[in-house]
Amino acid sequence: MRDNAAGHVFPISQYYADAATGNLPQVSYVDPIFIGPSNVENDEHPPSNVQVGEKFTSDVVNALFTSPNWAHSALFLTYDEHGGYYDHLAPPAAVAPDDIKPMLQPGDVDAGFDRYGIRVPAAVISPYSKPHFVSHKAFDHTSILRFIEKRFGLPALTKRDAAAHPMLELFDFSHRSFDTPPSLPPAPIDPAQAVKCALAPPNTGV
Repeated sequence: MRDNAAGHVFPISQYYADAATGNLPQVSYVDPIFIGPSNVENDEHPPSNVQVGEKFTSDVVNALFTSPNWAHSALFLTYDEHGGYYDHLAPPAAVAPDDIKPMLQPGDVDAGFDRYGIRVPAAVISPYSKPHFVSHKAFDHTSILRFIEKRFGLPALTKRDAAAHPMLELFDFSHRSFDTPPSLPPAPIDPAQAVKCALAPPNTGV
């Protein structure tokens, strides 16, 4: 990816500028700062200051709310991993993405790419989102990819996203329930907590 970053990867300031002018691309991924000082890293990963991550999410969502693009947008907010060590539901089986086996090293658990992990939260933010709706279907990260493929008539990249649920039931495209965006509560950063976080051990990146 680094070899092809030029013209495709931009600082977050570009997202805010594009949102303000109504020039958001048809598809984009917004990533937080994954590794940094506790009051700079904004991915909500311990031991970073979770309030900084909340503020980042609030800023990204509010930028979309006030964008001329809002009326025709969908933002999928999710995480790359879970936030604990337990889930009362056992991870179900998953469709293997391809026939390539994992390159296991001595001591690795003998496993494949055919099982999901612990569940992660996800929210769909769009004027077409169904109000107060909670789905009980199994989605995965490739469900977002499947949604994009459905929207633009693209073929699936792997067996995993070909089998993924495209999350269409989360929307009502016949009616904009949130034509006027809702108001988010403030996402302040408590200075006292920021001081405590600054004294915490640094993130090891694991």
